[in-house]
Amino acid sequence: MPTSATGTSSRRSALAGASRRASGFTLLEVLVVIVIIGILTSIAVVSIHVLGGDHEMDQEVARLAAVLGQAREEAMLQGRDLGLRLDEYGYDFLHYDARLEHWTTVTDDPLLRARGLPEGVSLSLRLESRDVTLRSRAEPKEGESPSPQVVVQASGDLVPFEVVLRRAGTEEVRRVAGSADGSITTSKGDESTAR
Repeated sequence: MPTSATGTSSRRSALAGASRRASGFTLLEVLVVIVIIGILTSIAVVSIHVLGGDHEMDQEVARLAAVLGQAREEAMLQGRDLGLRLDEYGYDFLHYDARLEHWTTVTDDPLLRARGLPEGVSLSLRLESRDVTLRSRAEPKEGESPSPQVVVQASGDLVPFEVVLRRAGTEEVRRVAGSADGSITTSKGDESTAR
């Protein structure tokens, strides 16, 4: 085996230097891989949202239908009228105080609490096939009692209504409809589901 002037093999030291250089990745290589993974992930997320529909609106419609169904059951069990008050960006519930003869906002029931809609989603209301102009849910002026647009009667009957949710900038539309007999349906496009 040949030796150098220092007494070690030059071939061995050359191999050791090469293996040390080839044992890891450079910072540039790691950054390129991270960028590629980020691009692929963002493409996958965008395609899921484009192809998968608007799950956020589906959840809001399901929640509104479920809460209305529960409000109907509570109205029948407690023997008092409940009301749904809507504005473009959310809704809350009122109960009718027969003794004082006015509507009061429900504050002590977490299920019937005030709810806002996700950003970019707005709603509109049709009562008995007529469009309703929605006012702000702000507290009424002194001496004025709040009033609901949709009444859930103690008998379980509903004022026929249709709430339409729309996503700004898209064609996404969802509907929640109630009929006089108390049934609540949801629809997306041509589909409809009874509750």
